[in-house]
Amino acid sequence: MCPAVIVVVVLDKIISNEFLDMFRRRKLNVSLLGKMKMTLLSDQAVLNDAEEKPIINPAVKEWLNELTQAVFDADDLLDEINRGTWM
Repeated sequence: MCPAVIVVVVLDKIISNEFLDMFRRRKLNVSLLGKMKMTLLSDQAVLNDAEEKPIINPAVKEWLNELTQAVFDADDLLDEINRGTWM
């Protein structure tokens, strides 16, 4: 799956009622969800832009690879949370 698309999947998960309810039940800071949403929207913009351009600088390429992996890791973590296998 394309990295920018997986950001949409992750966004859908963190703004879901189930995820919000889980945050409230555990008495977690719900405002963090808003911050996560803004971070993911920024990530999505960067990944969309990167998909349209050739990446020549190796450092930029490595940074984009790390960003992509972080988004996939976030998706995996959210799946674990939804299954109840996390913590």
